[in-house]
Amino acid sequence: WQAQPAWLVGKPLNTWFAIPGTAGAGGSAVDAFSGMAFREDTGEIFIAAAGGHGNSSDNRVVSLRLAADAPNWVVRASTSPVVERDVAYYNDGKPSSRHLYQTAHWVPSLARVMLMGARFVFGTAVEFRTVDGFDPASDTWDPRGTYADIPSGASYGAVVDGAGQVWTNLHRRWNPSTRAWSSPITSPAANFVRWPYAYDPNRDQLFGLCFADGEGFGPGVVNAVRVPVTGRASIQVSFNPSAALTQFIADAPAYSGMDYDPVNDRFLFYCGQGSGAGRIYVITPNSGNVWDMSLFNLAFGSATPPDPGQGGVNNRFRYVPSLGGFVLLANGSSDLYFLRLS
Repeated sequence: WQAQPAWLVGKPLNTWFAIPGTAGAGGSAVDAFSGMAFREDTGEIFIAAAGGHGNSSDNRVVSLRLAADAPNWVVRASTSPVVERDVAYYNDGKPSSRHLYQTAHWVPSLARVMLMGARFVFGTAVEFRTVDGFDPASDTWDPRGTYADIPSGASYGAVVDGAGQVWTNLHRRWNPSTRAWSSPITSPAANFVRWPYAYDPNRDQLFGLCFADGEGFGPGVVNAVRVPVTGRASIQVSFNPSAALTQFIADAPAYSGMDYDPVNDRFLFYCGQGSGAGRIYVITPNSGNVWDMSLFNLAFGSATPPDPGQGGVNNRFRYVPSLGGFVLLANGSSDLYFLRLS
């Protein structure tokens, strides 16, 4: 597909800028603690069944293709005409609206947007361990029961590895070929990272980073862990002292996003709430377990993305390989923002 769409032509490096005409999130309730799935081969963003709890019962599916000269939101599946409270599925068989957090993922081998768990569906904060797939070729959901539930105690889908397997934030792994769950990590680190997680293909490992429990609760410490995909242990990571680490602790980020930048071999972490709007943290990995954290140096003239609000960005901050930068869906009422790196 086109290497440089019209909205990207001539844009400077290392600055935030808005992508015109992309506001609205397709009418989805993405601000309700919800993330998105990103399909790299077509450059599409998907938001599926976002909302939930007391925020919204709307379970529509929408998408946007970043490679287009003028990207726009398209409704791929309309909301269910009749909704119910505290259920995994509405009576038409479609998954109910829920806080997506970071549970929506594109799984290439299945060509599906997969929802890995249903935390806080529409109603009274009820949750289910259901797994559901949306087929963009037919714009339909797979029938309920197509996929086995997430095992008890495995938590929720958090990241996809290089083989297209989905890992939960308690490091259980789902193989889309066999559709079976496994527990490869038999020696877990003492600290817990709820989210965000990102996959590092250079080292074939997952990396998770959060402050406290990642949702703004618990002891005010930095939690970080790396998970070698072929290993049996998750390993705690700490950071060398720096001004960025001090700022990170002061920001106390919650419901944040993070992805891996393969060109520069680093992770970029974003929260953007309050005074942190536009601020990006750079995490530089190495072969050990003590890494470096720094602040991204935005170039002169950079815009400042809007505050995502209490619901956070979750996994709406993603690296786009074909466009050489990061896309940010800060909130449902604003345009998408882009950070061009190459």
